[in-house]
Amino acid sequence: MINKDYLYEKKYNDINTFKIETESTYFFYRSNETRSHYIVNNIKNKYINTKFIELKIIENEKDIIIDKETNKKYNLRNSNNIFELINNYQSSTIYIDTTGMNNRIVASLLNNSFLLSKNRQIEINIVYVEPYIYNTELFKLEGVSNDLSEKIDGIEPLPGFASIIPYTDEMLFVALLGFEGGRFSYLLEQIQPQKDNIIPIVGVPGFRIEYPFITLLGNKMPLDETRAWERIKYIAANSVVDVYFFLKKLLLKSPENNRIVLAPIGTKPHAIAAILFAIKNPRQVEIVYDNPKRKINRTDGEGQIIVCNISSLLREN
Repeated sequence: MINKDYLYEKKYNDINTFKIETESTYFFYRSNETRSHYIVNNIKNKYINTKFIELKIIENEKDIIIDKETNKKYNLRNSNNIFELINNYQSSTIYIDTTGMNNRIVASLLNNSFLLSKNRQIEINIVYVEPYIYNTELFKLEGVSNDLSEKIDGIEPLPGFASIIPYTDEMLFVALLGFEGGRFSYLLEQIQPQKDNIIPIVGVPGFRIEYPFITLLGNKMPLDETRAWERIKYIAANSVVDVYFFLKKLLLKSPENNRIVLAPIGTKPHAIAAILFAIKNPRQVEIVYDNPKRKINRTDGEGQIIVCNISSLLREN
């Protein structure tokens, strides 16, 4: 596969070289991990004409976020609500810093900003700050699911991605794996795909060189039980673009009426690629997600910064 990263993605090893468009809008979310506000803390004073908009979850109200600039609430499952949030700032370029956001927020912002861009010109960019290190000690045990997540809330569609298309024996089940083998086992039990149609994706080389091996160890049990290890694909762990093009190639090889079911349970860049691919191919691609509740202090430090122009990626592919 020809590497097309350079067309749509930029990677920065130094915050001092990181740049954004002036007079843009930059959406971000402060989680308990310092990397989620690393960029804003370091560049906000340099971009006085850029609007930095902090979002926050309303804990006791499902899928409700608040814009801390206006103190107004928005429902992630209501497209008109999210259109209003984005239109409030009238920028032609927006950045969505996904580092601290859960996948429900990311899915809604990406889907609705893409829909909005069909009516007015918006260039949409995602930003992600890799961790310097994951706290991975327990992942060397088979099937551990409780070390990065406190619990799994169960399968529920991401906002804007509900599907009523029935499963078939021919569907492909693509699992974008992380360290937590328990999550993979749970989804296999719930979805029950044909064993020969399971395609696991493992990120390489990973943010650190040992991470792919920890992923394989953590997922050893479900990989062995389904013999899915025979069909493992290795794709750059921090690349939205590489995964997107792999999925595109996979869909082209599939029968016309076949479906691809994506389980984004690995890295955030892989999850973003799955969401974008489902946005682009809504009739053939479904996302299943187990909605984990994350533990505090899963990672330490800040690593590479990744920026992807998703408008160009979706427009041209």
